[in-house]
Amino acid sequence: MGHSRAPLRKRVLPAVMLPLRRRLFVIALALAAACRASSGERAADPATERVWRLEGVMLHTVALGARRRPVRYVLHGGPGLDHTYLRTAMDRFGRDAALVYVDLRGHGRSSAPPDADGYTISAAADDLAALAAARGDPPVDVIAHDFGAAVAVAFAARHAALVRRVVLVSPLRDAAQVRAVAGRSRDALGEAGWNRVLALTTAQGTLRDARSLPRLFQRLGPMWWHAQPSDAAIDAMARRVVYRADTDANFLQDVLRWDARLAAPEVRAPVLVVAGASDRTFLPSESRELAEALPHGSFLSIDGAGHLPFVERGDAFAVAVERFFAP
Repeated sequence: MGHSRAPLRKRVLPAVMLPLRRRLFVIALALAAACRASSGERAADPATERVWRLEGVMLHTVALGARRRPVRYVLHGGPGLDHTYLRTAMDRFGRDAALVYVDLRGHGRSSAPPDADGYTISAAADDLAALAAARGDPPVDVIAHDFGAAVAVAFAARHAALVRRVVLVSPLRDAAQVRAVAGRSRDALGEAGWNRVLALTTAQGTLRDARSLPRLFQRLGPMWWHAQPSDAAIDAMARRVVYRADTDANFLQDVLRWDARLAAPEVRAPVLVVAGASDRTFLPSESRELAEALPHGSFLSIDGAGHLPFVERGDAFAVAVERFFAP
């Protein structure tokens, strides 16, 4: 009889246990969701890509949390880069807001302006106003890095009613900074290190080959990093970037005429200027001076970070930004 019962137990017990396991799994998921809700954490929604047909240009955007408010625009650096290097660090800001990554005109998958005269910071800022109108957005928050910070200042100055709050990260303040980069790089990297960077670039300063962008991020070393990430980490951040040398070269002409301090008095929104304490590209002192020129500016220096504080000190950066954006 023992032998006749054993097969019965093998057939019956899994059939009894399977619904129980399903119930336990559902309960576990519910508890996990409850824990995330109680801690204020939620996952970002899947990304939605769209191309917006505006006057004279088509803008490519990637949006998270499209049905929620507030709305936050994220602007990339460059010129010549796109939004993709920001995704790993910035997606967290789409957990409780509508987060919109924008490829600025001529960048990434956005179209180029019809002629070279259209590669201006002011025109890129006006595109954001047109995008806000097309999307039906309320006054937006903006997070902008490097070159994108120049566009954000112009946007907030030219279209003050459309902007709620702004975070400028390692901002491109003026042409003098850009002209100083070569000397700063030579000092930071040494002659041999600077020559390794020059080997990747043309006389105009654009990349010879877009595929070498991860190598550029690596070779910039202490110009960009407090403690340089591994080559694998840099490659993961940079390999999806769509680099456009023509945009880099064309926008540079306007960058060499730019001074954010001239536009600063027109900015009505509160602005947080963030710098990595070890940034040797755009110095923290220069970022502090921009904050002081803004009517409602404040400055934050993050220790242990260089030109990309949202990468090297992501949690500290996120806490500061969320606190600043809080109603």
